[in-house]
Amino acid sequence: MKYGFQKAKEAEEKMGRTVAGCPFRTRYHIMPPVGWLNDPNGLCQFKGEFQAYFQYSPLNVNGGGGYWGHCVSKDLLHWEYREPVLTADIPQDASGVYSGSALVEDNKIYIFYTGNVKKPGDYDYIDAGRTSTQILVESEDGQNMSEKTILLGMEDYPEDMTQHIRDPKVWKEDGEYYMVLGARVRAWDSQGKRRDKGGVLIYVSEDKKKWSLYRELVPEKPFGYMWECPDIFSLSEERLLSFCPQGLEAREDRFQNIYQSGYVFFSQMEDLEDNFREWDMGFDFYAPQSFETEDGRRILIGWAGVPDTAKTYRNLSVENGWQHCLTIPAELTCHDGKVYRMPVRELEDLDWKRAVLENGRYRWADKTLRAVFSQVQGEKRQICIGTEKNHLTVTVQGDQVELSFLDKEGTPAPCGGGRGKRTGRVENKVEDLLILIDSSIVEIFVNQGELVFTTRIYLEKEERKIWFGKWENASLEVVEEEQQRK
Repeated sequence: MKYGFQKAKEAEEKMGRTVAGCPFRTRYHIMPPVGWLNDPNGLCQFKGEFQAYFQYSPLNVNGGGGYWGHCVSKDLLHWEYREPVLTADIPQDASGVYSGSALVEDNKIYIFYTGNVKKPGDYDYIDAGRTSTQILVESEDGQNMSEKTILLGMEDYPEDMTQHIRDPKVWKEDGEYYMVLGARVRAWDSQGKRRDKGGVLIYVSEDKKKWSLYRELVPEKPFGYMWECPDIFSLSEERLLSFCPQGLEAREDRFQNIYQSGYVFFSQMEDLEDNFREWDMGFDFYAPQSFETEDGRRILIGWAGVPDTAKTYRNLSVENGWQHCLTIPAELTCHDGKVYRMPVRELEDLDWKRAVLENGRYRWADKTLRAVFSQVQGEKRQICIGTEKNHLTVTVQGDQVELSFLDKEGTPAPCGGGRGKRTGRVENKVEDLLILIDSSIVEIFVNQGELVFTTRIYLEKEERKIWFGKWENASLEVVEEEQQRK
C-alpha cells in the first residue's frame, strides 16, 4: 500500500471507534468514515452499481490533506465505504487532488480531476504561486486506478485567466467529448479597480486525451468573481449550466450563504442576475454534481455544507472526529420553466411505518423520519423540530418558507451550532412540504421540489421530536435504523 493511503487507513483505525459512537451519524447519507468530507466527485453508475467519490481528509477534521474517498451502493440509499482511490502522489497534484467527474465508457470509468499545487512563498495564489492541472485516471472496477495522465496545464488556458481553473465535468455528445471547467477571469472596472469575473471554459476532444479550447462563457456583467463545480446537462430539451458563483452580494431572500449554488438555462444566460436559480435555500448546500442513471434519470447530489463558515456557525460532530455529509440523492425534472428536485424514488422502498404521537409530539430518536404536509394553500403554519428550548422552526405563509434556529430575542438554538435564519419563496403559494430528517440532517422539499432547504441539526436522541399543532393533512412515518430494502 502506498504511504499516502497507509496514512489514511491508520487515521481511520485510530478514530473509528470515537466516530462510531457519535449520535449524529446518518443512515442514508454519505459521510466520511473519520475526518472531513466535502464536494461529491465522480458520480456515476457502473455495471449496475452506483459509485460516489468525494473530497476526503481523514487526517484532519477541519479539512486539508486531500484524498478522494469512495462509496458504492445498489440503491442510492445504503452506501458501503471503500478505501480512498486518489491521493497526492505526483508533482502536478502535490497540494491536493481536487474535484472532478467520471465518464463511463467501454467497461471502464474515466475519472477527470484537478491537480492543485501551491508553491511556498509570498504569493497571492491568484495570479502567481499556483498551478491547476487537469488529470485523467482510468479504472476497470471503480476502486483501482491507472497511472495518471496529464491533460491540460496552465499553458493551455486563455491568457486572461487567473490560476484558478478547476473542477472538470466531462460528457460525450455527438461522438465528441466535452469538458467544462470553472474559472476566474482577470477583469477591471471603469475606475481601474480589479473586479474579476467568474466564468467557464469548455474544451473538446476526440479521444479523451488531447483537448482544445472550444468556447469561453464569461458574462459581460460580473456575476461573482469565481465559478466553481460547473455542470452542463439537459432536462426535457432544456440545456442547463449548473455552477457555484463566489462573491455574490447577499439579499433578504437570495444569496444568503457565503457562497451559492444554482443553475441557469442556456436560453436565459444574457441576464444572470434575474435568471439564476439557487438549488437550495438552506444553510448547508454547495458543490452539487449530477449524473445520468442507466434507466435515464438525472440524479443530483450536493455537499451538505458550505466553505468558510467556521466563524459564523459550526458542526457539533467535530468533537466526535468527523464533519459533513452529502445530501440525499435527488431526481431532477423540468417543467413550467423550472427544475424540480425530489428524493430518489428508491426512498419509497424502505419499510416506512406510521410515527407514534406521544403527548402532542412525534418522536423519532434512532429512526429516520419522513413528514408530508399537504393542502397547505398558503396558510400560515409552523413546524418545530426539537424541544421547546432547543429547536428549528419552519414557518410557512403565502409564497414564503422560513427556517429559523432563532428565539424571540434572536438567540440561536444550540442544535443549530450558530445557524440563524434562511428564507425562500415559491412562484405562487406553498401547497405541500416533504420533510426528511436523517439524524443530523434536515431536507425540506416544497411544492414537489420547486424549493428545497438543507440544514444540519444537532439534537440528542431524547430531543428528537416534531410538533406542529393542528394540521389535519399531515402524514408522519419512520423507518428503523437497521431496516434494509424490501
